[in-house]
Formats: sequence, structure tokens, C-alpha cells
Amino acid sequence: MQAVTIDDAPAPARLLVRDVPDPVPGPADLIVEVRASALNRADLRHAPSHFASSETRRGPAIGGLEMAGRVVALGHDVRGFAVGTPVMAMTGGCWAQRVKVNHQLALPVPDGFTWAQAAATPISFITAHDALVSAAALSAGESVLVRGATSAAGLAAIQIARELGARVFGSTNSPAKLPLLASLGCVGLDSSDGGIAATIRQLTDDVGVEVLIDIVGGGAVQDNIDATAVSGRIVCLGRLAGTEGTFNLDEFSRKRLHMIGVTFRTRTFAERASAVRKFCAEMFGSLSAGVIHPIIDRVFSLHEIEDAENYMIENRSHGKIVIEIAQD
Repeated sequence: MQAVTIDDAPAPARLLVRDVPDPVPGPADLIVEVRASALNRADLRHAPSHFASSETRRGPAIGGLEMAGRVVALGHDVRGFAVGTPVMAMTGGCWAQRVKVNHQLALPVPDGFTWAQAAATPISFITAHDALVSAAALSAGESVLVRGATSAAGLAAIQIARELGARVFGSTNSPAKLPLLASLGCVGLDSSDGGIAATIRQLTDDVGVEVLIDIVGGGAVQDNIDATAVSGRIVCLGRLAGTEGTFNLDEFSRKRLHMIGVTFRTRTFAERASAVRKFCAEMFGSLSAGVIHPIIDRVFSLHEIEDAENYMIENRSHGKIVIEIAQD
């Protein structure tokens, strides 16, 4: 089969479309004929070890972290899936014509979804749901600020938060993207000229938001603290603006804030499977009904993977970037 592999010798790492061996299922695995994958910021790291997705893999390092396609083979311990079942999943090695995934990490594709929509769903929506529900313990009636709201995870977080009964604000440093936020029922805030804490306090009667989902990172940390209510929760979901920032510990302590880090990279298989089950139980109905849905900006072919990455680096997208692997 063909796949996009990460070649790190010699440096720098290169993306190569080449033939690799087909995956072989273990007892609990599905083999999926991939129709579409998607591009995520994590894909830009180009580190072969990154694409293991916390699983032990052999052979060439294959890029891609989520996919959608049809089951073509399965292990003898698999339950709930059959050959021909359309599935979507968050797993490593997805920029390939076929991929192996444990069936506990797979979700059925909602009726009416295109392959592109299905491929654009797993990472953004499972991660956003986990951040809001498991990490932040969001309750109906609370207010949420999503920093970096026009990222794929941000757009998913806005929709899930609204579905859970929250009042939602979203910030972007691209004013042209504010109409997209408004279309999702979010109060869009322009952060291109600096911090937005003062605006948030004005909109919340000087209280601040109970939950802040931070996809920006870097220098936004103090502004996040200033925008959050006493006893609020800040969930560090992304680092678009960098991995380091400074903040006032006195103010952090005065507000009795909780700052929570979120990643799937260090979770056990059981923890990742639990997050998938929880999303499926609580959100799959809303996804199937179209109440929440992935927003797709552009579709590239497998052989255009470097063009797709450059498009993401330039920050031009208004939603998810999808990689088409094959057509029906």
C-alpha cells in the first residue's frame, strides 16, 4: 500500500509517499481501508516517534493521527464491528491506504456524513469534549471562553459547550474569522490588538468566565488568569503561540484557580478508550443530528500533503484541513 512516511535521516525530516507493507490485525484490531484523513498541528512536528500515538508500532513511521474509512478485516476478539462498517478513529499512521486500529478506539460514522466530515471529527471533538467535561467539569449555565476559537479544536469546543448549555465566548486574532464564530452562536472577540480580559469582564459584569479553554498558550497565560472568575478552571489544550509564558502567582492564588493540562500523548490505552466511549455516549446523538458538526475548509490529496502543511502553517484555514486518501 502507499503511505506518507516520515524520513528523518538525513535531517531535516521529509515526507515521502512510498509503498509500505499492509498492516496485519491483532486479536482486538480493525483493518480500515482509509478514505480520508485530516491534518493537525501536531502533524507538523515531523518526529517519527510522535506518530506512534502511544502505541507500539514497527516498520516505517507513517504520518497522520485520525481517519475515516471502511473495515476490511478484523481480529477474532472484535465485537460491534463487521467487514464493511464505516468507522472513524483517532490513531497513528493514518496517512495510508490502510491502517490498523484497536476497535475500542473506533467510532461508527454518523449516517449522512461524508468521508471528509468523518475524518475531520475524532481529534477535534473527542479532545474538546474531554477538555470541557472531564477536565473542566463544565455545568449548564456557566460561561466559557475559548482562546484560539477558530482552530479546529476551538470550533468543536464552541459547539460542544453550547450544546451543554453554556454561554460561549471565542477569541481570534483574525477579524475576518469573526463571522464564522457568530454563525456558531458564539460571542466573537477580536484579540488582534492585545488581551481580551477587560472585554470579558465587561461582558460578565466584572465576574469573568468559569471555564477558559486555552488553545493559544505562550504569552496568553496572564490574560487568561485575568479573564477567569474566582474558582474558575483554565484548561491548557494547545500552544499555538508557544510553550512558555509568565504569570502573577499572587493573582492566580487569590482567585483560587485550577489550571489543567490536557494531552492524549501520555494517556494509557485504557484512558484513551474511556475518552472515546464517553464522547460516544454523550455526544454521538448530537453529532448524528447535525447539532454539532465538523467545519471543513479545504481538501487535499495524499500527494499534496506538503501543500496541505504549508496551508496550515500560513494560518489561512477556516476549519479543518482534510487529506483525501481514496475515493469510493
